[in-house]
Amino acid sequence: MKKNKKCLLVTFDFTQRGKSATSFAAGVLMSACKHNKHYGDKFTANHLSIEMNKSKAQNLSADEVADKINQQYSLEELNGLAIGCYVWNTDLIEPLIQQCRKKGFKGNIILGGYQIHESTCKTLYPNGDIYLPSYGEVSLPEAFMQDKLLHKLTLTNKVDFDLRYSPYLNGTIELDDNQSMIHWETQRGCFYTCSFCAHRDVTNNKVHDFSLDIIKKELRLFKDKNVQRINVLDPIFRKGRRSYEILEYAIEIELQAELIFQVRFEDINERLIGLFSKLNSHLEFGLQTAIKAESVVINRRNNISRVSSAIAMLQKKNMSFEVSLIYGLPTQTLDSFSQSIHFLQERGVSNIKAFPLMLLEGTQLLEDRELYGIKEGYIDDSGILHVIESESFTNKEWLAMSELAKVLTHHEVPECLS
Repeated sequence: MKKNKKCLLVTFDFTQRGKSATSFAAGVLMSACKHNKHYGDKFTANHLSIEMNKSKAQNLSADEVADKINQQYSLEELNGLAIGCYVWNTDLIEPLIQQCRKKGFKGNIILGGYQIHESTCKTLYPNGDIYLPSYGEVSLPEAFMQDKLLHKLTLTNKVDFDLRYSPYLNGTIELDDNQSMIHWETQRGCFYTCSFCAHRDVTNNKVHDFSLDIIKKELRLFKDKNVQRINVLDPIFRKGRRSYEILEYAIEIELQAELIFQVRFEDINERLIGLFSKLNSHLEFGLQTAIKAESVVINRRNNISRVSSAIAMLQKKNMSFEVSLIYGLPTQTLDSFSQSIHFLQERGVSNIKAFPLMLLEGTQLLEDRELYGIKEGYIDDSGILHVIESESFTNKEWLAMSELAKVLTHHEVPECLS
């Protein structure tokens, strides 16, 4: 008779005041594990969150993380160790694997997260045993049940989202009364294929809608718990019958929480904005650039006339919203970045944020970096690489763009645009 395997999921999380102790991603995976038919029979699983800081120097070393795991769960007794791989902890993964082995772990190392892509994961992290390049709700439990492998294994099990278990409804993520903030999703994946973005179903580019019945039960729970703020993780909350029904139900139950949605300007219409306006909504628009040529390069084509009309509609309804731009894009210049800012300010948009471009694993832009002469470097003490130069802008010009971005954060009008 095979023994019940003891397994552990380790995530590396940036803590936010008021957020649940269990991160949303970990909650989703642990919920799926605990509802697997073999849980408690063939395997059990726990979760350990490692706190991350914006400054890399303040983070635990690989040796310290391995010690923390060992102290709480005994590496010698674990059969499966799953590690979340992200851009902010990628340099830690290989040293951590080595330290865990050194301290007695003899089971399978399981690697998942945004850094894990089928074409590159074994090169990035050669000491892994099992790789999960897609959604992990089915693959992670299967990985936990594997005996010690002699050869590397990649699992891409399809997830039936109709059978999804809500980590909030089953208590995997515990909510306090008057919880300050939570993360939530109504769907998984994205219809769009922006070349800089890893926030989509990289296996088949589909969007998976979750059960409306489950969504409504979650909203009712959030209402009962008096949750203060709900960050909706859907990459794009789109117009349409399903979105309308979700918003209408939130209105019906008189949900008071602040709802943060990511939306495209092209989806804004009178009905959608009318529903948003009846809730405590804040909308985030990722325009990225107002320059057509740049939007084509990053496969993020914006309909500028519809963007302008949507802004006018939002302002007419006095909606709370912000717009984000990216600097460091291929073919972008200091002047064109300034033009994108000016485009928004001309239309009365005051809440503008600009972020430096990162080349994320598995994205088209990462593959195309040589085409545009893109160079990366460290811009702060986070230890994360960002684009700092390309054929269209020098590092000095990038620094000037960075200064413009900093000024925007303080809601001041740059002199060059006034």
